[in-house]
Amino acid sequence: MKRIAILRCLQSNDVCTGAACMKALYKKTGAFAMYGDEPLELEAFWSCNGCDDCQLKNQAGIEEKLARIVSLQVDAVHVGVCTKHRNDKGEKVTCRKIVEICERLRAAGIKIVEGTHE
Repeated sequence: MKRIAILRCLQSNDVCTGAACMKALYKKTGAFAMYGDEPLELEAFWSCNGCDDCQLKNQAGIEEKLARIVSLQVDAVHVGVCTKHRNDKGEKVTCRKIVEICERLRAAGIKIVEGTHE
């Protein structure tokens, strides 16, 4: 059994219910297809604490969130498509706060997978 966490953008709370990520996880479509018949267990569905593009810029709790995800001993953190934003050139790039979070998780030995339902 693979233990999975899904990381999403705080801004996505404005428009996203998480339904597409959950459907992809349970039906093993999108990025979750890589697990084939192996059972999956969702350990966490969490968001960053905001970035410079957000109205909310509360970084105080991110250390606690990171410690919790590491303590869960997840096999992988899937990073939602919502964490990508268009830059000045119109290219989709991952938010720098999400990049920082993923670097910290990788350093703790957690596999990072880009994508959920896309």
